[in-house]
Amino acid sequence: MMFTRLLRFRLRRDRWQLIVWAVAHFLVTALVVSAVQTTYGTAASRISTIKVLMVTPAILIFRGTPHGASEGDFVALLGLTFIALLVVFQSTFLVIRHTRAEEERGQAETIAATAAGRLAPTLAVVVLGVIANGIATVAIALACLVGGLPAAGSWVFAAACGTSGLAFVGIAFVFAQLFPTSRGANSWAATAAVVAYFVRGIGDAAGTPHAATLTLSPAWPRWVSPIGWAQATLPWAENRLWPLALGPLAVVVLTGVALVMQERRDVGAGVFAERKGRATASRRLGGAFGLAVRLERGVLAGWIAGVVAVGLLLGGLSGVVVNQLSSAGPGVTSAINAIGGANGTVLDAFANVGAIFSALLASAICVQGAMRLRQEESAGGAELVLSAATGRVRWMLAFLVVSGIGAIVSLLLGGLAAGAAAGAKGGGFGTWFWAIVWEIPAVLVFLGVVALVFALLPSATIVVGWAIFALGAVIGLFGPLFGLPDWARQLAPFAHTPQVALPDPSYTGGWVMAVIAVALVVASVLLFRLRDTRPGS
Repeated sequence: MMFTRLLRFRLRRDRWQLIVWAVAHFLVTALVVSAVQTTYGTAASRISTIKVLMVTPAILIFRGTPHGASEGDFVALLGLTFIALLVVFQSTFLVIRHTRAEEERGQAETIAATAAGRLAPTLAVVVLGVIANGIATVAIALACLVGGLPAAGSWVFAAACGTSGLAFVGIAFVFAQLFPTSRGANSWAATAAVVAYFVRGIGDAAGTPHAATLTLSPAWPRWVSPIGWAQATLPWAENRLWPLALGPLAVVVLTGVALVMQERRDVGAGVFAERKGRATASRRLGGAFGLAVRLERGVLAGWIAGVVAVGLLLGGLSGVVVNQLSSAGPGVTSAINAIGGANGTVLDAFANVGAIFSALLASAICVQGAMRLRQEESAGGAELVLSAATGRVRWMLAFLVVSGIGAIVSLLLGGLAAGAAAGAKGGGFGTWFWAIVWEIPAVLVFLGVVALVFALLPSATIVVGWAIFALGAVIGLFGPLFGLPDWARQLAPFAHTPQVALPDPSYTGGWVMAVIAVALVVASVLLFRLRDTRPGS
């Protein structure tokens, strides 16, 4: 009875978030299916693209495993890993929110003091994770069926994404036991998701291509990743069912491990204890800006390193990739030009695509930075700071400025890394550097939008923030391929970035984005002054 009540309570509490995630999964999947049917509508274009991918490991890292040239095979190639990653993020955020975050707020201890104990709330979270991934599976399958793809492959594709999420229910549960804060658990769980994505990519990049059958046998690293398990189902090609058992098996085993950890630690504590602080605080912590830097430095360092690494990878491989793309035929080059611009060379267009990808990573810095405002408010930290001499404007601006500076530094360093790597291969330093640097105004718009959501609808900050980020990523990178109308493409800030890699770029859009970003930040700060703080929700 107590277990049922707890599950119903969590379902009611998360109903809108589950709906938003389901809609997002449906739309992203539908857009991928539509892109394949419009941009790669002929077998010849799909075959020529697959041949390029099979000899270009750098692209396979970000795509998937080639296994045939049908529409369904191509949807799996282009979309399965990305959609599975979205489901994985949903699972990690859900579990941490209902485990470690509730312990931080004291809710877990209150519930544990009742007849529920510590076991029933935990099992309710696991069952909620299963339900959430079931809803995601149905949404993804419906999108494939609406697109006219074969039913069997559609359900295998959707179930593969859902079972990846199930595995990360268990992984996130373990991280919730290890770390004493939700921020630490979330950071490590999200890092594990990204690592799983790229480990799977390494398995594909190191695989053995079979040109005659347009298939690729991935290397062993693919089996280390739950996202790689999803790929092993080969939806629409072979529709394997046995890999679908790996996700449920993982969640059962990892949940058991997490329960053992939970029984051996105190409520509110983590297996890894927090470090003891200094006897006296640094003078830098005497102000809101110093506090924001101290709280955000770990996250900033990780994201900045990621942007620099991507810049080195894309810049260093640009020459090889462009040579392959130039000989791929009109199907591939038109897709690159659709995203990166058709007024210059393939190298120019590829530099613009790389700039957008770098900007997406930098945008995550802004999104997480604005979300940190809500996390501090929810945990009660904001009230403690604001009860002192620190004003609301100074407190909010401190976090926004730190995040904005982090995003700017990441793109400057990423631009230098990409430009240097491209220049070492025979040229292109200025092309890559300025293409990435001019993404700064568009990136800062994300900071302003999420800050505005925090000021107006604080309880919706996290779910709406990630939804905005996901839509910006899909529209910015794939909008031209999906055949979206022009007004829809303009909703993505990246659509207004000056394409400085192309001849005669217009800088108007960049300056307009900069003005909009500043206006959004100012509006959010003014609106925050007009409302009370709302901890705990």
